[in-house]
Amino acid sequence: MRQNKKLYGILGLLLALQLATAWYFGTRKEGFHYDEYYSYYSSNVTYGLAPTDREWKDVDEIRSEFMVLPGEGFRFRDVVRMQTYDVHPPLYYLLLHGVCSLTPGVFSKWSAIALNLVLFAASWCVLAALAAETVGAVRGRKAGQGAAVLACLLYGFNPAVLSGVMMARMYILLGFWVMLVTWVHVRALRQNRRGRSFYLPTMAAVYAGFLTHYYFAVYMFFLAAVMEGYLLFGAVEQKTRKQKWKDCFVYGFAIVGAMAAAVASYPACLGHIFRGYRGTEAMGEFLNAANTAGRFRFFAGLLNQYVFGSMLPAVLLVLLLAALTAWTLSKRRPAGEKDGQAVMRYRVLWIPMAAVGGYFVVVAKTALLTAEEANRYQLPVYGLLLLFVVAGTFLLADRIQALLGGIKGQGKAAWVMTAAMAAFLLAGQLGGLCRGRVLFLYEEDAESVAFARQNHDIPVLYFYNGNLTWMIWDDSLELMQYDRIYFVNMQDVSPIDEEILKRADRVLVYAARGEHSAQALACAQAAVGEGAAVSPLRELLYCDLYEVRK
Repeated sequence: MRQNKKLYGILGLLLALQLATAWYFGTRKEGFHYDEYYSYYSSNVTYGLAPTDREWKDVDEIRSEFMVLPGEGFRFRDVVRMQTYDVHPPLYYLLLHGVCSLTPGVFSKWSAIALNLVLFAASWCVLAALAAETVGAVRGRKAGQGAAVLACLLYGFNPAVLSGVMMARMYILLGFWVMLVTWVHVRALRQNRRGRSFYLPTMAAVYAGFLTHYYFAVYMFFLAAVMEGYLLFGAVEQKTRKQKWKDCFVYGFAIVGAMAAAVASYPACLGHIFRGYRGTEAMGEFLNAANTAGRFRFFAGLLNQYVFGSMLPAVLLVLLLAALTAWTLSKRRPAGEKDGQAVMRYRVLWIPMAAVGGYFVVVAKTALLTAEEANRYQLPVYGLLLLFVVAGTFLLADRIQALLGGIKGQGKAAWVMTAAMAAFLLAGQLGGLCRGRVLFLYEEDAESVAFARQNHDIPVLYFYNGNLTWMIWDDSLELMQYDRIYFVNMQDVSPIDEEILKRADRVLVYAARGEHSAQALACAQAAVGEGAAVSPLRELLYCDLYEVRK
């Protein structure tokens, strides 16, 4: 601690600044994505969101579905039960329910943001340790410390990462488990030792990661596969073939055992993966070869724009030129380290790199293509990708410097090049922050919510699609501002006989888009009375808002 006091001071200040930046964007968040509403709903459900055809619904009943009511906190069994009806495992929802239980009777964006800030800080700390361990294993402690600072600098100001903090979903938590299990593996690779300090945290991370999101199994599959290959064919530990097979068996048993324990504790996962709509849809996309190129271009574009500040081509070009330079210079040096020895020495890098590559490919093939919102699916490995850029830049520059006559790990030129690369990327990221690339803020919703609040006592009609009732709740925050709402299934647009509507001079109508929209508006006019006129007010994501005035 005394030796690293300055380093911890720098890291502490950097983390505080980045948490303040995340908090600032949190203050700007005005609305929610549909999936965020679902996070609150499935974590805190009271009765169950379901529109009652041709009945008034008090908005307090709607609001109660997104908050923990007084006396109903910490109902974790109900949270698990709710998730069995969906397509995700329950761990994130259990945590969110626990946070919401601390503020009963309150529905607030800050419940999820506060949880994600804690998870962000935890992920940030693991990334710092991982960077120090990875680069330190190859070039010494000081090099690892420098890599930790630069990797965390780029991670915490990243628009994609901050977007994940703003979203009330499980992707920041998933990133934490991905980085944690990677750090445990890298530490074991560096020490050439696997005991309880390796297997127990690995099994805990596998168990918790799988119960956070099923994509964790994708990352773990590739990490475990490469690790098994290393244990069987690696020459670093100088073991007999029998001992290597024993190591492979013990490692595989630990991973499979932890995964089996997760399945046993949450059996619904099998139905989600193999029979649920998302599981079958993902499998269909994975087996469809025709979509491969388009999907890779899509996710590579998101990676370039949101993670690398639109500078990914330049970064790849610099790394390629550095690698070619190092290779050319190495041909002129006397015989030294053999290729096999070099591969084993860099195992702390290429093993996690292989896992990240496999994860990126599979997720790119199977994730939902929801415009820039799809960043969340690749978010768990974004921190590792930034670490690889920092580590790759430093190690290549250090290698070139050594081949030109310098001393590995001690030359300033390598640090200058790495710092320049980090500054280059940071400039792109800060530019992205200024250009509004932090997602899930929905600042435009502030005006809509204010309108509903100002007109809270106006009668509201909501014509919904009976086959897609979930679309109603995309506008939950706006709907919560009204006193009550009259729901009508658009499949039945027969006359409405409601005295409240007849007496009103003005009625607000939300009508889902579809083939029955015109009939629904005519039905609303007739319900208000003779001479009522319809005026469009605003387009929403799944419906349109109208005013019917006498």
